[in-house]
Amino acid sequence: MLRVAVVGLGKMGQRHADAWNRLDNTEVVALVGRDESKLSPLTSKWNAAYFPDVQSLLEKETIDVLDICLPTFLHYETITTAIQLQEGLAIVCEKPLCLTGKEAQEVEAISEQKQAKIFVGHTLRFDQEYTNLRNHVVEEAVGEVGVVRLSRKTAFPAGWFADQEKSGGIIMDLGIHDLDWLQWTFGEVERVMTRHVKKFSHYPYEYALIVLRMKSGVIAHLELSWGGDGLHTSAEIAGKGGLLVANSDNKQAIQVHKPQSSQKVGYLSADLIGEPPIVRQLRHFRDCIIGEEIPVITLHEAVQAVKVVEAAITSAQTGEVVYMRGGV
Repeated sequence: MLRVAVVGLGKMGQRHADAWNRLDNTEVVALVGRDESKLSPLTSKWNAAYFPDVQSLLEKETIDVLDICLPTFLHYETITTAIQLQEGLAIVCEKPLCLTGKEAQEVEAISEQKQAKIFVGHTLRFDQEYTNLRNHVVEEAVGEVGVVRLSRKTAFPAGWFADQEKSGGIIMDLGIHDLDWLQWTFGEVERVMTRHVKKFSHYPYEYALIVLRMKSGVIAHLELSWGGDGLHTSAEIAGKGGLLVANSDNKQAIQVHKPQSSQKVGYLSADLIGEPPIVRQLRHFRDCIIGEEIPVITLHEAVQAVKVVEAAITSAQTGEVVYMRGGV
């Protein structure tokens, strides 16, 4: 039985705690947070101990997994403290790994020194629609891919999410989902160009357009916005043999359009997605920790995702193309 402690009990932390308790051979034994009155009902719900910080937790409890669901700017300090305090601890961390590429690289170096296991929650790798899209690309359902268009739009966030110093802003917090998926699917990034708009006149709104050239030659366009009325995503993947299309609004299957056929072939109904990606993600991490599976995402890949985001942010600030050093 893996003993799990969840750090940070906002919406994401509560989802993680619920997901861990749905899995076999895992048990949430401790919660870490600053507001004891808020956490009191949660400790009762999960029959878990309460601790005000990671240091007091690891001094008093023996745990197997530390699951970090804190604001992004707290990831680096929390991870490095935990690694120093307990050897052999497995760490699960919500994306992004850290706020900067420098911090992410330092975490990678420390984890290698201490032989710590760190798993970063890039949930699109466990989202059935996006994993199916990737599978169709790998299986060459539309032949060699030339151009990819992705979009991700949602409401303007509240609290620390809207503070770029704490979340990294729209490109880091929202864009890293798709930027990681692009690298997972099409390989290393060669160069990045970004345009970014942020306004607060009548209502808050933030928009970014990121254009990437992959080392494989694929051109990717990623459109991001904070200011909609809920989560909307779409994908178009154009290959020499056809087009893959997916859209969260129309509730239809992923479609493959091929010029030699008038029929559209559907691959995945939105009604058949099944259990949440977070549950699949944490089950996979559990199985990796006990040695039954190889990680779908490595720590190095999570570091690279932060570095590509950082390049996109730099491009938005300078108005210039940013070339990745040696690719990523």
